[in-house]
Amino acid sequence: MTSTSTSKSNIILEVNHFSISYNVPYYKTQSFRDWFVTALSSPLDIFFKSDDRVLLLDNINLQIKKGERVGILGNNGSGKTSFCRYIAGIHNCRKSNKIIINGIVKGIFDTEVAIFPELSGRENLEILTHFFYPELSVKERNDIILDTETFCDLGKYIDVPFKLYSKGMKARLFLSLISSRPVDLLILDEVFNGADYFFNEKITKRIKETIQKSGAVIFVSHSNELIEEVCNRVIIFKNKKIIFDGSPKDGIAYYKTHCDQTSIQGA
Repeated sequence: MTSTSTSKSNIILEVNHFSISYNVPYYKTQSFRDWFVTALSSPLDIFFKSDDRVLLLDNINLQIKKGERVGILGNNGSGKTSFCRYIAGIHNCRKSNKIIINGIVKGIFDTEVAIFPELSGRENLEILTHFFYPELSVKERNDIILDTETFCDLGKYIDVPFKLYSKGMKARLFLSLISSRPVDLLILDEVFNGADYFFNEKITKRIKETIQKSGAVIFVSHSNELIEEVCNRVIIFKNKKIIFDGSPKDGIAYYKTHCDQTSIQGA
């Protein structure tokens, strides 16, 4: 009884038979003859558009436990980003009993979210701490700002307008901020892209330390090397389903063998 209870308490995310689809409206281009036939046979069809049903996620089942660093691989259009957005609550499905989260989730999907380009990095940090850490006190948020400024190593550029930042500088600022406090589940979707190699080493070490203190991390990346370096588990999405769940080494090998590199629009 005790071991079962302890095991259950380590589960941060549980997803049970979760599927999502939506309607895509489209209009048909018709010749005058087709329009005339439609007007006679089904006059209401002239005024209403048709819908296609598009599947985003198909029967997803998953558990993520405390201390796990889960890498997600999959071609564009496979469903991996849609999955993460639903978990993060960007699409409002968190009330569903098919997604159970024990703790606080924070996710970064874009290193320019909630950013004011004309403001400096320091000024944007003040805004972002309100966005990412609304539950903290003013003092706690100020401590996060100071910690982020020190860790990101931007030096004098912290007071330069954000619009002048390179992609790597943006990644430094965001990753330093989001890793400054332990969180139950941290989702990073391609935000390591652009950060230079040496900062990747530094931020990877810090995120590992954050995980050890509390929670788990989901990494979405097209970099097999980064997945293997950072993660202790890999899942692979293909055709809106999870087709693999195992070790990073086996997962990367499986991905290279079973997933072609054809890019599909969407995620």
